Amino acid sequence: MRYADDDMIVSDKRAAEIAAISRQRLRYWEKTDLIKPDIEREISPRNVVRLYSLPRLVELVAASELRHQGVSLQHIRGIISHLRKQGYESPLREVCFALSGERVLFQHDDGSWEDSRRPFEGVMWQVIDLHAIRSRVRGRLERSEAHAGVIEKRRKVQASKPVFRGTRVPVEAVRGYLEAGKATSEILDAFPSLTEEDIRAAEASSSAVA
Repeated sequence: MRYADDDMIVSDKRAAEIAAISRQRLRYWEKTDLIKPDIEREISPRNVVRLYSLPRLVELVAASELRHQGVSLQHIRGIISHLRKQGYESPLREVCFALSGERVLFQHDDGSWEDSRRPFEGVMWQVIDLHAIRSRVRGRLERSEAHAGVIEKRRKVQASKPVFRGTRVPVEAVRGYLEAGKATSEILDAFPSLTEEDIRAAEASSSAVA
């Protein structure tokens, strides 16, 4: 059988097996409006067909995983209610969850992480960019410590304009970032081969020029 969006749908028995929960728990979640089947049709007083689509199965598995990790049903309901108020229609399949001890964290579309026990507080930003870190480390390994913070002019390098020793980065470029109010971390992201000593040297040279 196929559902409207061409996702496969399964019976409640199969749904319970996939979510690793009992059919009794599945029925309880339905009765308490936690997760309801996509289709519920009464064939006879003793025969009710309940079908679950792939998106609904994702919700079931997510809820089941949270329960297996010790998160209470009340806590799960609170998380769902909180996220729905923030505009999520189906939080259990729209949000990425993570567990840290007894804490349940969830990640928003903008990359921020929120603690479910402290709604709207303690939002943590995902700022660790491993690609940028690798690039910065490689760039710095190519330079000796004696090069850091040294400004020089070299023939045929950036038209003989001042650059940081061991690089082709013009001091003028970093000055532009500083004048724009950019933080040291932002400048280092833009120029992975530079160090904090280089930034300080650029600041000092700017003061000397002024």
